[in-house]
Amino acid sequence: MALVVLALVVVGVSYWMGTYLGVYGNRGITFYLLIALVAAAVGALVAVWSETAFEVRTWGSDLFGKTALGWRRIDLANLTSAAIANGRGNKTIVLGDSQGRISFSDKKLGPVVDGVRRGLSEAAQHGRFAVPTELATLLGLPLQQGASKRGKSGVTPKVLTVLGLIAIGLIIGVVAVR
Repeated sequence: MALVVLALVVVGVSYWMGTYLGVYGNRGITFYLLIALVAAAVGALVAVWSETAFEVRTWGSDLFGKTALGWRRIDLANLTSAAIANGRGNKTIVLGDSQGRISFSDKKLGPVVDGVRRGLSEAAQHGRFAVPTELATLLGLPLQQGASKRGKSGVTPKVLTVLGLIAIGLIIGVVAVR
């Protein structure tokens, strides 16, 4: 829900900037303030969209990841209810749970990697999750026949989507005042 609201904010601010450009051109301090406002809206959208852990800690049987939005908890006992979003790179695991996506490095996990492996193996037996090959290889899980060799990076579609949102807002704004 937050992504939809922030995407609408980006389009709205871009629309506002487009109407300003259509009427006044790129003159005045308001133009530069609108650029800053678009940048702030895009920054908020990206922070929520690509919520990744900067630091991972374990306390007891729980895994905590510090993300752009604060600390998130993954209970390793309930890991089978977490969805695997994708594998980024060779040494990174991305988990999705009811609280959002969390990305963390296997080096920071230390002894809990075995717990993650057990949870993923159990989930894979029930056929509920598609585990990317890079993640499966990292965790020592067996690969299925015909499995894709590369996980999605997700960076290019995100950049194109954000640029598209800005372009849509600007174009509609300029056309609306002409």
